[in-house]
Amino acid sequence: MVFHKASLVKGGIDEGIIHLDIDNLDLNNPEEMKTLFRRLLSVIEVQAQIIKELREENQLLRDEIAYLKGEKGKPKIPPNIPESPDTPAGDKPKKWKKGFRKPRIKADRLEYRYIDKSILPADAVKHGFRRVVKQDIKLKTDNVEYLLEQYYSPSMKKIYEAELPEDIKHSAYGSTLKAFIISLHYAGRVTQNKIQKILEDIGIIISEGTIANILTEERQDEFTAEKAAIFNTGIEKATYLQIDDTGARHMGKNHNLHVVCNDKFSSFFILNSRNKPAVRSIFGLGDNEQIDKPLISDAAQQFVTISPNQGLCWIHEIRHYKKLTPILDHHKLVLSKFINQLWQFYDLLNRFKEKPDIGLKIYVEWLFDSLFSQDTGYTMLDETIAATRKRKQRLLKVLDFPMIPIHNNAAEIALREGVIKRKISYGTRSEAGRFAWENMLSILDTCRKLNISFFKYIRDILSNRYSMPRLHQLIT
Repeated sequence: MVFHKASLVKGGIDEGIIHLDIDNLDLNNPEEMKTLFRRLLSVIEVQAQIIKELREENQLLRDEIAYLKGEKGKPKIPPNIPESPDTPAGDKPKKWKKGFRKPRIKADRLEYRYIDKSILPADAVKHGFRRVVKQDIKLKTDNVEYLLEQYYSPSMKKIYEAELPEDIKHSAYGSTLKAFIISLHYAGRVTQNKIQKILEDIGIIISEGTIANILTEERQDEFTAEKAAIFNTGIEKATYLQIDDTGARHMGKNHNLHVVCNDKFSSFFILNSRNKPAVRSIFGLGDNEQIDKPLISDAAQQFVTISPNQGLCWIHEIRHYKKLTPILDHHKLVLSKFINQLWQFYDLLNRFKEKPDIGLKIYVEWLFDSLFSQDTGYTMLDETIAATRKRKQRLLKVLDFPMIPIHNNAAEIALREGVIKRKISYGTRSEAGRFAWENMLSILDTCRKLNISFFKYIRDILSNRYSMPRLHQLIT
């Protein structure tokens, strides 16, 4: 009895099942019966998936027809959530860890509170003070009226005048206010009109246009230089790199937001494409050039030629399995067991990273071959397993470079800020806006990774003090 999986995936029915002769079945052959039932279940699963997709497509078409007729489509109501849901297949239970205790809070001023002596008994003895810190903030204007001393020279026919502080010579607003505006927008995700309302409530008189200029044009050259220094030093000092991209809008057209990063820095680029030439241009690579660092990414083809040592993200790989939505209980059980095996293999890779060992390396390679050569009888799962098997060399790159992560979470987390900003602001509308997004997202995420205050760092640049170490100096 011969079956062909490919025809099932395409929605067909296996020739072996079409021409099945029930009268000649050997019911006393358990293995033959088991194989037959597995194939029949696969046919049912595939057909059920197709029916499900066709129903969803039909509903979309009905909604579109209703919309064209001026009617409303079927409302999208999410299903009820079970009161005590089991852990979904593929979701690795998170291990609970006790968090760090809060650091000692800095007190800005000291205030003594004395007890009412009239409530004390006669034998009460002073026992000192108990320290209690309550956090608060002051939001008020700090407008300064400057009286600039002047002298007039009759011989030179010229007025000499005292100078304003450097950071406000050519602006009506101080560096602290500008840094606050930039922090609200890029770190706090507050829109320009909301920033204007917040500042008006505090007592600042400022227009949305001025806020827009501060966000996009203020010290653009300095911030662009900061981003370039972060990228160049990050590439130079890195033992590995991570890369990813997502959609973006620029001047009303589709673009892509790219990030190159690791655990010490992030650099963002808004480009008009996500193809190989675009990605290669980020690194300034010629036709046959490659970077000499291991590169972790998803399996997208645009990243393949960047580094000869490309590692793939295991979390992204496992997602392919989590996206499978079997209908039959048997296939749900098969998938759940396989995903549990995946997470066990993932933990084994982490063990190797922590303590590389040649014996463990050989075992990991053997276990990979064993795990991804299974024939589960669930056609869609078997096709996914075969696809993973083809990516073996890149998925096991950590065996050659134990310092690299086995996931691309750093890049995906970095891009999340750009995705949220895209949802809020839609996109950039000028070249100045594009540069501002690239610069500020790069500085913001690098500050986060280096545990530096974004607000203080931006204010340090705007004030011309440059008293803080530069971010690129801290990337080691």
